[in-house]
Order: sequence, then C-alpha cells, then structure tokens
Amino acid sequence: MRSLRAKLMLFWVVCAALLLAATNLIAFRRALDAQFQQLRHTLMAVAATAVLPIDGDAHAQIPPDPASTRLPRYQALVAQLQAIQRANPTIRYVYTMAPSHVPGQWYYVGDASTEDPDFSYPGEPYEASRYPAMMAGLEGPSADPAMTFDEWGALLSGYAPIRTRAGEAVGIIGIDMSGEQVLRTQAMLRRWQIVTLALGLSAVVLFGVLMAHWISKPIQILVHGTQRIGAGDLNYRVPVRSQDEVGCLAQSFNQMAELLSNSMKQLQEHVLSTIESLSQALEAKDHYTRGHSERVRHYAVKIAKQMRLPLEQVDLINEIANLHDVGKIGIREEILNKPTKLTPDEFDEIKRHPQVGYKILAPLQLPEAALAIVRHHHERQDGNGYPAGLREEQIPLPVAVVTVADAFDAMTGHRPYRQQPLSFTEAVAELQRCSETQFRRDAVDALVQVLQAEGKLNTPVSEAGSA
Repeated sequence: MRSLRAKLMLFWVVCAALLLAATNLIAFRRALDAQFQQLRHTLMAVAATAVLPIDGDAHAQIPPDPASTRLPRYQALVAQLQAIQRANPTIRYVYTMAPSHVPGQWYYVGDASTEDPDFSYPGEPYEASRYPAMMAGLEGPSADPAMTFDEWGALLSGYAPIRTRAGEAVGIIGIDMSGEQVLRTQAMLRRWQIVTLALGLSAVVLFGVLMAHWISKPIQILVHGTQRIGAGDLNYRVPVRSQDEVGCLAQSFNQMAELLSNSMKQLQEHVLSTIESLSQALEAKDHYTRGHSERVRHYAVKIAKQMRLPLEQVDLINEIANLHDVGKIGIREEILNKPTKLTPDEFDEIKRHPQVGYKILAPLQLPEAALAIVRHHHERQDGNGYPAGLREEQIPLPVAVVTVADAFDAMTGHRPYRQQPLSFTEAVAELQRCSETQFRRDAVDALVQVLQAEGKLNTPVSEAGSA
C-alpha cells in the first residue's frame, strides 16, 4: 500500500511539474511576444505622428540628385527630420524614401544624419524589395516583423506614407528605434523565468509529497495568472499571500509581471514624450498660442483640486490636459493661424482635430478616461458640441474641467482673429453666461473661486498674469 501510494504521489508530482513548466514557458513566451508587438504598434504610431508635418507636395519636388542638398525645400525637410530625432532619444535614424521607376528599387530623399559618414544623399538607391514592411509603408503605417542587429546594436524600423494634399502617397518616412531596452527587459525576464520555474518545481515537489490535497488551489491560481499575463493583462497579480514556497513562487511571478508592465509604461512614456514634443513644436511656431497647452493644464488642475475631485482624476488631468490639442498636428498651419473668419469648410477642418488627436493616442492603449479628454474637450452641455454631440452627464467630469480651462485661456490670450484679449473678469463673465449651455456650472464656479483666491479678478489680464 505504501509503495503504491509513493508511486501515485511520484506520478502526480511529475505531471504537476511538467504542467507548471509548460504553462510557465507558454505564458511568458506569449508575454514576450506581446511586448514586442506593443513596441511595433508604438513605433507605427510614432511614424504616423512624425509624418504629419511633412509636406508631401514639396517632398515630391526634390530631385533624386546629390545636388538637391542645396535646395531650400530639401534643407527644410532635413530640419524637420532632425527635430523628430531630437524629440526622442531612442530614435537612431530618421529618413525619407520614394519609389523609383524600377519595381522594388527605391531611393533616399532626406536623411537626418547629415554628420554621419554613412549619410544617404538624395537619389541614393535602396533595394526596398528585401523589406516587405518598408514597401507596405507606402499604403499605411507598418513596422518590421523582427529586430535587425548590426555593430551599433538592435534596431526596429517603422514606416508611414508621405502623402500630398490630394492624398497620393509619394514616399515614406522611416524611423529606426533602438531595441536595446526591450532586449535587456527580455533577458531579465528570462532569468526570472528560470528562478520561477525552479521555485515552482520545489513547491510542487514539497507540497506534493507532504500535502497533496492542499496544493491544487494555489496551482490553479498560478495557472490562471499565467493565462492572464499571457493574454496581455499585465496589471494582473497573483493573489497568493501565504509565506510558503507557493507564496514565494507567486511573489516571483508578480515581480516578473511588474517588470513587464513597467517596460510597457516606459515605452508608452517615450511615445507620449515624442508626441508632446511635436505638439509643443507646433505651438512654438505661433506666438499667439505658444504655451497654451501648458496653461490649460495649469488651470485644469487647479479647477479639479478646487472641486475636490479624486486624486486619480487630478493626476489624469495633469498628465493628459496638455495633449488636448495634439490633433492640431494634422491641421494645416494656414488654417490654424488664419487672421480672418474661417470659411465653413475651414471650420469643419478645425473640428477634425479632437478625432485626429484620439487616433494618434489610441494605439498607445491609454485609459479611456484619458482618451476622452482629447476626443471630447469641445463637447457642450446642451449637446451642440463636437465630435459626438455629448450632453450633460454624458460628458465625463475631467473632460468638462479641461473644456472650461481651454475656453478661459483662449479668451484671455492673444489670437490672430481678435485684436484685444479679454480681461480675467470679462472672460469669467462670459463663462458664467454660457454655463449650462456650453460649460458645466460647477467647473466654472470652481475657476472663479481659484481666481478670487489668487486676487486675479477685476484686474487687467496683463497684470493678473504677472500677479
């Protein structure tokens, strides 16, 4: 009887160990693949954002000749590419290409690495047929399916089409991003995987021998955790609180999940930093709106605190409010800076910027509450706003707060279509007049209380701004 029990126990331990090893390997392979795919999507989002300021018509007019480097339109293109490269330290190379009359053979147009010995001059041929993802970039954003390695390290390339105003794709922008951080994270995860597997095997053997009937529930929890992580739920943590080997295994498992989650957040922060830099660069071209986004964040955070919103909503506003107008990257400058009244078609073009901003940020998998600030900050309480026509309680409170801050700064700031900005007192009066139709009343009241506490009402805007 004892011999049979030992054989059955040994059989159970072996099966459980194999199951644990298999689920561990499968789950973390999926997690690593998910991390790489997230990097590819992130890189495609960066390429799609970076290409927006590039003038496709001017790009198509740059001849494929080394002498083109002296042309003003070429020098303007290179300056744009260099600005993109400076905005994100993880970007190694930025360049543009165009297809030639020979199928599969392209040529370089612009290259940001003007000081590099391997600088690519206009017209330098390139065999694009070797890279299907590059050729697919002429149709829409794409990225290489695997990293490339050279003497400078690991790189992953992303591409997006350069289009004329008529919508014709005349070339692509290529962005080579360093993959060293991903490789380091993956190596660390593999080491943790070995530790986890060793601890798991120890736990299975120990509890299989001593208390087989107690081991099933913790193992089920761990298997469920590997499935959740493997499915991409990087915020999931195994709820095992015991101090034994299974608890140690769960702790190691959670540490690996934390590492992977932090890596994803860092990638997301890099992309947000790039997008924010591009947005600030757009504002810097116009002295009327320079600093607008930062002031909107400043006012919105103060309003949120005055309304005693939950801390997570205040933090959300602080992180996203300065990106509320990021969609204006995709709007023509002559419309944004037009000193006279917009035509109906031009106003329709302006009204696209919340949706454009949403599309820029959506691939980053930000919380819906964050995306809502970008997408709906021009909604109105009476439902006559855009793009969705939301009304009253359909508009999330953080969105309503940013809407008030945005309108207040617009009224008290200089604009090409208005000769004189409103004073703080005049702007507050206008906000109060439009409460319940355009603005949420309690958000307007909170702004008034903030300005009164700072002594900035009944004061000309220039004086109030320096108080």
